[in-house]
Amino acid sequence: MDPSRRLPKTNPDDLMGIIQRLVSAKGSPSAAIHDGVDKLLELPSVRYFIKGFTEREINSFATHASRYMELYLPTGSIEIAHTQRYSHRTGKSELCILATRALAPGTVLSELKGSMADLTDAEEIELKRTDRRNSHGGIRRDFSVIHSKQLKKNHLFLGPARFVNHDCDNNCELFREGRYITFRVVKPVAVGEEVTAHYGDGYFGRGNRDCLCETCERRGMGG
Repeated sequence: MDPSRRLPKTNPDDLMGIIQRLVSAKGSPSAAIHDGVDKLLELPSVRYFIKGFTEREINSFATHASRYMELYLPTGSIEIAHTQRYSHRTGKSELCILATRALAPGTVLSELKGSMADLTDAEEIELKRTDRRNSHGGIRRDFSVIHSKQLKKNHLFLGPARFVNHDCDNNCELFREGRYITFRVVKPVAVGEEVTAHYGDGYFGRGNRDCLCETCERRGMGG
């Protein structure tokens, strides 16, 4: 969330090697993910990032990393991809979720996990300050910041589920599965089609008048 923070660089080949071993591993998927996370924790940049962490914090980091590892299992039905839909607004390529197999209504995308993290008052102030510096002035510089009307505060939506973009004619819905938030298919999704959710009627301005989704583009509405 803070582009000014600098961490030691990691060789992309080292990361690719971890994922390739995960994809080609024989045996149980959970064992392959566990091994992949262990290899990730050995990387110099990750060791630098977690130095000073308590054991509980390291375990939380490892659990969070495992959610991303799960996306790469061959048994999965989605992948993270790039989209240019929002580039003229954000100035960079953004991410989206695409289906790698046909998805029928009722399917739960259990590998697309997410969780909510509270923001402290100081973190909210810092996000708003960074927003002003980066141009827009509102806290929604990143779609992973979600405002809870019920609790009247902002949260971070973390995990690979955060890459699910909004569409006014969404094909999936948020679904709580145990400790995680994931998604359930509500309309047929074809191979290569983007997996989308509905962020709310007022997330992109009143009546979503600033919405940039594909449905709004097709209808000549929104942004």
